[in-house]
Amino acid sequence: MAIFSNLRLKAGRYLLSKRLSSLRRIQPEFNLEKVKKVGILWDATYEKDFQHLAALNRQLSDMDKSVEVMVWIPGKSVPDRLTGLTYMKFLRKTDLNWAFMPVSEDAKQFMATRFDLVIDINPSSLFQLSALAALSPAPMKAGPDVTDEPGKTPYDLMIKTPKPFSIALFIDQTMHYLSMISSPETRA
Repeated sequence: MAIFSNLRLKAGRYLLSKRLSSLRRIQPEFNLEKVKKVGILWDATYEKDFQHLAALNRQLSDMDKSVEVMVWIPGKSVPDRLTGLTYMKFLRKTDLNWAFMPVSEDAKQFMATRFDLVIDINPSSLFQLSALAALSPAPMKAGPDVTDEPGKTPYDLMIKTPKPFSIALFIDQTMHYLSMISSPETRA
């Protein structure tokens, strides 16, 4: 079964690289203060970390930013504490094609939305969330540096965190460095 899964994943990576060849992103100078729409990708395998995601949503909302969260649900049903949140959309195994590419309407809408910033909270480097980040035309994408091949990730800003992965530290560091590169004084 693992061999079949690996073949499906390789096919998904190939299809992703084909789609990425036609994707064009405009990367102007990034300024966190000018960001209006933020897309967040979150792996809900670690549901206990929801409090940190909710705090990030509050922080961004307080900064007058529109937030949309795409959540990977590893099980069959959405946990009760996540239902009813209007800023969340869900991605399940049934929303993936045979090559693990997201094909649901919510996923297509997420990929088509012109976010100013995409933050991928994906400590397990799940292909389906990485594919959504890669196919987003957002000019700035931030994610964790957890793979052995950082050159193959879709991120403009990668945050290295110690193991075990801490979502609180990742979010804190991401917001710190995004505000740092937004400042003309600290920009290289």
